[in-house]
Amino acid sequence: MDPRERRSSTRQPIKLAAQIDAGGGNTWPCQIADFCAEGLFIRYSGETSRKLDRVFDQSQPSELVVRFRGADGQRRYELHVSPVRRIDGAMGVNFTRSNPDAVNAMLQLCGSSGDQARSSLRAPSERVQFVLHQSAKTVTSFIEPLMDACFVQMAEALRKAAQKAPSDQLANEYMDASGQLQARQRILWHHMARFLESPLKPAQKGAPGAELSVVDKNEFEDWLTIRVMVTRADTQYRGDLLQLKLRLDKLGIANRTGHHNPLGPALVCEAFHHALLQLKATREVEKVCLKTFEQTVLKQLAPLYRELNNILIRHGVLPDLDLSKYLSEQAPPKNEPTPAPTVTRPEETPAESPAQPAEESRATTASRALKSRLSGEFRGYAQAAQTAFSTVRNLLTTLQASRVSRGESPRQDFAPNARPLSTGELHRELQELQVRAAGQEESAAPLKERVVEKIKEIGEARLDDEQQQTLDVVDRFFKSVVESPKLSDYVQARMRQLEVPVLKVVMRDPAFFEDQDSPVRGVMNRLAQLGVKGGRLNPVVQRRVDELVQRIATDFEQDTGVFEQTVTELDTLIDRQNLVYRRNVERVTAAAEGAQKVSESKAAVSAAIDQRIAGRKVPRALVSLLEGGWRDLLSLTWIRQGPDSQLWQDYLAVIDSLLAFADDPESSINLPELLRLIQDGLASISSNHMPSSQIRDELKHFLVRRPDKTPEMVEVPPAKPAEKDPQTLNEREQRSLQRWINRSQQLRTGDWLRDQTRPDEPQYIRLVWIARGFSRFVFVNHQGMRVVELELDALARQMRKGIIVPDNQYDRPLVDESIDRMVRNVYDQLSWASTHDELTRLLNRREFERMLEQQLARREDSRTLLHLDLRGFRLLNDTAGYQAGDETLKQVAELLCHHVGDGMPVARLAGNEFAMLVAEEQGQVVAAALIEAIESAEFAFGGRQYTLSANVGLVAELPALVSAERWLRSSEQALSQARKMGPGKVAEYTLDADDQARQEQIAARVASLSDPDEERMLLRCQKIIPLHAEARMTAQYEILISMYDDSGALITGQDFVRMAERYDRMQAVDRWVVGHMLDWLREQAPDPRHVGGVCINLSGYSLNDQSLLEFIYEKLSEKDAPIERLWFELTEASAISDVQAVADFILEMKELGCRFCLGNFGSGPSSFQFMRSLPVDLIKIDSAFTSQLVSSQTDQAMVRSMVDMAHYMKREVIASQVESRDVLDMLRQLGVDYAQGFVVEKPRLLTSLT
Repeated sequence: MDPRERRSSTRQPIKLAAQIDAGGGNTWPCQIADFCAEGLFIRYSGETSRKLDRVFDQSQPSELVVRFRGADGQRRYELHVSPVRRIDGAMGVNFTRSNPDAVNAMLQLCGSSGDQARSSLRAPSERVQFVLHQSAKTVTSFIEPLMDACFVQMAEALRKAAQKAPSDQLANEYMDASGQLQARQRILWHHMARFLESPLKPAQKGAPGAELSVVDKNEFEDWLTIRVMVTRADTQYRGDLLQLKLRLDKLGIANRTGHHNPLGPALVCEAFHHALLQLKATREVEKVCLKTFEQTVLKQLAPLYRELNNILIRHGVLPDLDLSKYLSEQAPPKNEPTPAPTVTRPEETPAESPAQPAEESRATTASRALKSRLSGEFRGYAQAAQTAFSTVRNLLTTLQASRVSRGESPRQDFAPNARPLSTGELHRELQELQVRAAGQEESAAPLKERVVEKIKEIGEARLDDEQQQTLDVVDRFFKSVVESPKLSDYVQARMRQLEVPVLKVVMRDPAFFEDQDSPVRGVMNRLAQLGVKGGRLNPVVQRRVDELVQRIATDFEQDTGVFEQTVTELDTLIDRQNLVYRRNVERVTAAAEGAQKVSESKAAVSAAIDQRIAGRKVPRALVSLLEGGWRDLLSLTWIRQGPDSQLWQDYLAVIDSLLAFADDPESSINLPELLRLIQDGLASISSNHMPSSQIRDELKHFLVRRPDKTPEMVEVPPAKPAEKDPQTLNEREQRSLQRWINRSQQLRTGDWLRDQTRPDEPQYIRLVWIARGFSRFVFVNHQGMRVVELELDALARQMRKGIIVPDNQYDRPLVDESIDRMVRNVYDQLSWASTHDELTRLLNRREFERMLEQQLARREDSRTLLHLDLRGFRLLNDTAGYQAGDETLKQVAELLCHHVGDGMPVARLAGNEFAMLVAEEQGQVVAAALIEAIESAEFAFGGRQYTLSANVGLVAELPALVSAERWLRSSEQALSQARKMGPGKVAEYTLDADDQARQEQIAARVASLSDPDEERMLLRCQKIIPLHAEARMTAQYEILISMYDDSGALITGQDFVRMAERYDRMQAVDRWVVGHMLDWLREQAPDPRHVGGVCINLSGYSLNDQSLLEFIYEKLSEKDAPIERLWFELTEASAISDVQAVADFILEMKELGCRFCLGNFGSGPSSFQFMRSLPVDLIKIDSAFTSQLVSSQTDQAMVRSMVDMAHYMKREVIASQVESRDVLDMLRQLGVDYAQGFVVEKPRLLTSLT
């Protein structure tokens, strides 16, 4: 039995919605995650956790009540429990009263029989035993080579962790574990193999996932880590595991280990953890090992589960199993070419450590052995995601085609009739360029320009298309590298020296962009570590770096051995740098800890003294003693001895004795002993206060005096109350600040943040110390020197203002970060072309409409829309010529931008019409100023002066204008009215009486919607179909919400949603839809072949409601929730106020098996940023890009780029509002994964699906 295990009963997993009752009317939702004969393990939301904390802070309830409903949904059960261990979001409790009925009800809910012994198994037949033996042997054979490579990678990861460890003690722990791992590798595998060979035995006591210790937090975190790993793997291999489970069930195998599938990922995880226990490693070491294990083993199991299914099929177990009845996702096509699995290394750590060529070769050998062993028996798992290299190349091709479609002439670097260079010729030319550059001063010319000039020196020669594309990619890559905000000028210069060598490497093998083990990447990443911006590089180290880079520039031809040698030497330099950093951090943290102790001691001393003398008269001799050093002596004693020490009590007793003698001179006092204690105490400290002899004299006069002589007394003022924050905040601001305080308290030591006090030169700082109670935070720079120290409130305010920003991407290796930046930059170029008017460089109509939609979604800072039309422009254009007309439009665009506030959108809608948003109260003022500026501007062409005027239509942000289309249409009506009034006039839009009455009726109807029901709500759905066989989902349906008004007329889609958001009713609607759809899926159970799943929309505004997120999580955590058939589309992401909180919610939901889609995906950096920040599975392209797709090459380019971007980031793509067969065919050609629209199917009633 594992010595750490404290419980004697097997854990029974269950997901059961329940309530915690803490007494006093305090009841909160929770989830019973598992139970045993002794107690429960309960999970709950962050909000419930905070409420429980407050209850436990105020009192320590000895008993809680947990309530849940039985399988019939009617009978309620109560369990009386007492807390044993609480951590964030979870609690282990013991039963305080027996309730067999409740336990039996839980056993029924999780499919168990109460009279079945917990560890008993039904003995399998001989045939079943043979099949199981063959399966277990297959598992062991498959896992062994993966573990050979995993152990190598694990040792490497531990050494890297030692490199960046914040203390020498932790670094030693990592290095010791690395050595033990290598020495005991075969022993560990032996333990693991024995575990794998017996998949159906009851789980051992203490095995994670089978037992739960509620005593030790580290044990729970270990168990939780493994449970999350198993959940992710179960989701990844869901289809194969479901087939395997159904076939094992067919054999009649009863598994009582607490897992649904005895051969599933849980078996592999538990086997590894069982082996890892032999190391007796610390928690930090286990974290590194488990992370590596997940990357190198757990993510490579797809071929294993396919083969296990094949074994059962060969034995006649459900050979014709139709999985579509059980799962909404399609299995991969059987004829798909599938390479053998490869062993990948874990993510690179922030501080890269020395490469180990010998061990890397062992990992390669293990991988090769695995491939050889499995090539005939297993089919590998194909990875469909595009590489970074092909993604950028595709984006560049799309960008070039987009420019050509707009009439731009493609740039010709070489003569049209020049002959293409052979690979050998190109290599020779690049070698000459490399040697030439090594002997010269650094060139400021970009890489592409230098290569083109060198090729032109040959004469009639050129690069072929593939070489040209590779050069474009590498040139952009290095531009992205030097744009890194982390690099110093010195390292940027060294990077430029590597441009030609890296180009040679990529020309030969573009896998450089994907190969994490490439020594070329290693050199670049390590140079970035050594030369971070804001750091100081030792001159000796700098000279050595210069020599190493020069050696590469001089010696490298084809063999990358020179890079491998450089990596090793750079690692040595990094080791020295890290040692200095660690020593500096240790000094900073020791000083901070000391300062905190001093502060705490002073507070304790002040409290003890105030308790005795504040607000009363005391002898002057006592005041002199305190001011003469006794206060300092108490503080020093508190620090050194602690408040429970005898010396601390003795020194306080001196004060008590003096006070007692002042009150009663007849009281007995040992004067010699008292004076000796005072003298010894004052002598033990160095004090700059009153001389001890003077204090002693005053005390003698006080203690030895005539009874009739009154001692001199001093009035001591009362103790000062705690200072309150002088900044008074309203309730809304206080809630906002509290959210940032919570965010600050979630920071952990080691986190990097960006200090943007000077926005032009942001400083990267690292959190190294947090005071007890999160009262103070200390940050250091790259040298480990303290640069920022903030109290909790101050840090929260700085984060709220965006001055200090957490940067969870800072630790990413330079090459990975630069590749992402390169992809984003190319995408941004394409995006700009599709969102801006090329002539005036203002927004185009489509992008302006998108920004209007965002404004409507935000519901804050109301705006007025100005629609402006130039008067007299046609005459100028016809008489002065089109070129003069273009110049006039540019000049007017500059005038508009000058008069409209910064950050406000300005667009050219068409011809000589413009539109802009301004602050609501400034509409009339800005409109008049614009007309005046245009009328007074000079437009002179061909010696002739032209005078222009303008009309403006104004539309405020009215409640009735629920879409950008309506807002713009209203502005056109106002502009038309202004034109009728004559040049220079302004007209403002107002609703007519009928529209006003209709909108008031809708508003009143929606505003009164506090409890949605099926009588008032109408749910329709629209089909989403896959466009190719590789799509992961079968046919799905999006749920569309509508509502009936008082007259029975239908308030459709966007009208209803905008109104519901405006009147804060959308959260109630979302709750009802989620609950209703879960019930519908459970009760109707539509055929998965026709209804794979349903999609529910959640707006960014709704996602700001924490209670709604908790409601959704709790509903989907219920035992029989059909999670795999429900997914969510996030609309209006720009309205999300806390992106990180929503990202955390999505991750929690994905662990339950949910999928998420980012809707309204358009162009521009905001869409890219949301796709990076939110861990969604799909994106839905904004319908604006599909309406003109067949005829618009710009739209085709944008859709292609979105698809490339999404696939690069491992997201699938949906196109909506597809209205014709031609558009559908075009989407399929562009690589879109799913389509939705009238050409697929018109919206239909939800009830028609069953």
